[in-house]
Amino acid sequence: MRKNKKDVRLDSDSYEELSYQRLDDSSFHPTNIRKSKFLPRTYQYFLSGLECFVIELLSNDEVGFVPYLGNDARKWYTPTSLAIKYFESVPDFIDVVNRLSPKYEYSEPINAFITCCDFMGLLNEHLDWRLISNASKKTYPCFRGVSTPEIFNMLVQNIRIEWKKNNLQAKVNARKKEVANQKDEYCKYADSLLDDGYARLVVLRIDLFYEKQYGDSIDVFDMTKDLDRLFENARHNSLFDFMIGYIVKLEYVVDKGIHAHALLFFDGSKRNNFSHIYLAEEIGKYWKNMITKGRGAYWNSNAKAGHYDEEGRRGIGVINWNDENLRSNLRKIVVRYLCKEGQYFRPKGGPKVRLLRRGDFPEKPVTRLGRPRKELESYTEFSQSPQNLCQ
Repeated sequence: MRKNKKDVRLDSDSYEELSYQRLDDSSFHPTNIRKSKFLPRTYQYFLSGLECFVIELLSNDEVGFVPYLGNDARKWYTPTSLAIKYFESVPDFIDVVNRLSPKYEYSEPINAFITCCDFMGLLNEHLDWRLISNASKKTYPCFRGVSTPEIFNMLVQNIRIEWKKNNLQAKVNARKKEVANQKDEYCKYADSLLDDGYARLVVLRIDLFYEKQYGDSIDVFDMTKDLDRLFENARHNSLFDFMIGYIVKLEYVVDKGIHAHALLFFDGSKRNNFSHIYLAEEIGKYWKNMITKGRGAYWNSNAKAGHYDEEGRRGIGVINWNDENLRSNLRKIVVRYLCKEGQYFRPKGGPKVRLLRRGDFPEKPVTRLGRPRKELESYTEFSQSPQNLCQ
């Protein structure tokens, strides 16, 4: 019996990324995998498309190609919507999973695809699937003359069997619940910094990673040690004076390897020596030159604050406690992006690693009688230029 698509709990919208994207993040919505030739064909592009392929084939029991007997008494195949959307991308999906580090496990859809391709012997074969119109004519001697449509149908069926056999949907549901809880917790954490004592925040968003020539030799444990060193040194480094909190998310992508998205919170009433753009730049340089000894690299998202302002989605820079719009952007765009479900990975074996970490919730101030907190003027204009100081 065909399942209703609304009953599938692993939906493609879960993999849509929100904003503040750089380098590792594709700029397309996964359901548009083959709709535009102008979209960037990065490794992450095809990984997102692969996840959508698995999600869609699990949504019903439709085969990829329907066989029929032609006038020449030969077996021919008619592609269904599943094959039309994804058939020509399968060689790219195989190529990108072959490039993933064997040190890590990935999302359930990606793991299921890798397991089934390995079982079928597809990982080491070159598949010429560029023209779906020629699919019925193509056979592979290495697979005993099996036709291309039959291989695609077997792959689809094997993924469904693998999914059910290992109860992967339960793992997906547990992880989705964990992500939802993290989003709620981390949004409350960001809000608490303004609600429980700080009138103004300076929020920095910095991506920390490594130069490409070092990427393959550095794993999640190496980056964890470097991050630990960064926060340990922050206690005695004036660059981090009045830093009151942080959120850090570790991720892995083929193009760039292991990297971290860091969100740093400073007391904006005291942090008055640098603009937020300049401060983020200096911390990035400190990561590159001191923490990683020249192996590191960084991306300063605060340098794009003006662009985010124009689009109405800025949630970094200077944020006053009474600016509901910027606070909403901080929660719903910036923090939720760091807690996103997509690009999941975890190390195989070894000690456990905190892939998502934050600072402590601030202590709630003692309620005192007196005048209410003074309304602060907007400092949005200071987010535009590194020459301006955070007052």
